[in-house]
Amino acid sequence: MDTIRTFRLSLGIIAAVGLAGCSSSVIEGDTEVGSSGASDGTTGEGTFGPTTTDNGTESEGPTTADPTTGDPTTTGEPSTTDESSTDPTDTTTSDPTGVPETDTDTDTDTDTDTGGQADCGNGEVEGDEQCDDGNDVDDDMCSNTCTLPGCGDGVVQEGEACDDGNDIDTDECTSSCQTAACGDGIVHEGVEACDDGNDDNTDECTILCAAPSCEDGIVSGGETDVDCGGSECGGCGLDQMCLDSSDCGEGLCVEGVCATPLTCAQILEAVPEAMDGQYTIAGDDNLEDFDVYCDMTNDGGGWTIVWATSGADNEQPLTGDMPAMGDALAFESFNLTRAHKVLVASRSGESLFYRQQAQVWIRTDSPMYDDQLVVADSDWRQAVTLTSSDNVEAPGFMGYANFNNLGGGDYNLSTTDGNTCAGQTNEGVDNHSTNYWHLNCNCVRHYLYSYSNQVKDGDGHYEVNTGLGEWTSTEFCTSSEGNGLAFYAGMR
Repeated sequence: MDTIRTFRLSLGIIAAVGLAGCSSSVIEGDTEVGSSGASDGTTGEGTFGPTTTDNGTESEGPTTADPTTGDPTTTGEPSTTDESSTDPTDTTTSDPTGVPETDTDTDTDTDTDTGGQADCGNGEVEGDEQCDDGNDVDDDMCSNTCTLPGCGDGVVQEGEACDDGNDIDTDECTSSCQTAACGDGIVHEGVEACDDGNDDNTDECTILCAAPSCEDGIVSGGETDVDCGGSECGGCGLDQMCLDSSDCGEGLCVEGVCATPLTCAQILEAVPEAMDGQYTIAGDDNLEDFDVYCDMTNDGGGWTIVWATSGADNEQPLTGDMPAMGDALAFESFNLTRAHKVLVASRSGESLFYRQQAQVWIRTDSPMYDDQLVVADSDWRQAVTLTSSDNVEAPGFMGYANFNNLGGGDYNLSTTDGNTCAGQTNEGVDNHSTNYWHLNCNCVRHYLYSYSNQVKDGDGHYEVNTGLGEWTSTEFCTSSEGNGLAFYAGMR
């Protein structure tokens, strides 16, 4: 019985050792090479034959040549293995019980760090990628180089006008990814001469990004209008802006605009140093611009002269319509048409009559004519205040008649109403004769009268019957032809 137990234990050890040696043994045919199955150090060859059990029955099983060899107390101790049959490189450790350990190192482990470059475009953010959207669209929120969009990356993104990939501000695309433009405060090399980033054309750099020029098509520098005015450019034309008349090549600076002046008063206002002389003033829709003489001296100046006489015979009367172009300031015969006189009157508010010999004047606070002078058979009378050159004032009347005046009586300056040899005056005149309608009987009550009745030819002969201050009387009442008062009349 003890023998049988010893045999079974030995058989189990042999089986365990045999399994452990399978990983390094080579089986050729029916022979196992490189392993030892004997527990007593023998070659381990054994035969399989019937075994007698404790109950005397036989069983098939392997047997050894000497199953009783060895100390029964040491049965179960592993047999010695032939070192020559063991792979010296095999580092597998066997369990002390004789059962081999399982190798846990497998080839299925995955290393996430490839040790190489990130794969831009695979949809996964790897390595030093800022983004990876897995597409080849270069102008979306992730570029084809897996970087986030930004000015200077060379790709035009939303909100960028351009992107040249550099930080040069003076080329076509600025470092802020905006197209170079005049007014951005950056001088575009080769294109702009300057760029101050403002819209002030009066400084050294205009909105054209160039220095002011008289040919730049804008109001720049010291110009008062486009390419004119100021100290650098030529004079401006009519209707162009100005600061003073030196800015104007035509006309004068009238209320900030180069214009043909309307009156001598406008000329004097525009050019305070203007002298007495001939000037051109503006016409209207019916009249072209025309020449007049201007008194820029007496009573503050600015008087537009519409008529003058030397006192000689056959010169135009104050109501005359035939032009005469003598030098009014020299007391030569000068006369504007009725239409021109009315136009000047419409632009005026007072009148001046200046005498050559005494160099004195009398002034009224009304124009010389109304707008009916151009209408036949017109009779006009106006209450006025008269002032002499020595500032003596008096109320009175002024008026005209453009008919019934072949012998005189075409124009008058008169005192207030009173008696004459023909009765009572009515607004300065008594109308006692159709030959001289605005002449009072015996020439009385007139600061200025017209009387030339020797030949009823409608010419003018003027004298003073009643004086006012320095405006003294000349002839009480004379009807001679010629040798009359030399003076001129103007309005302001």
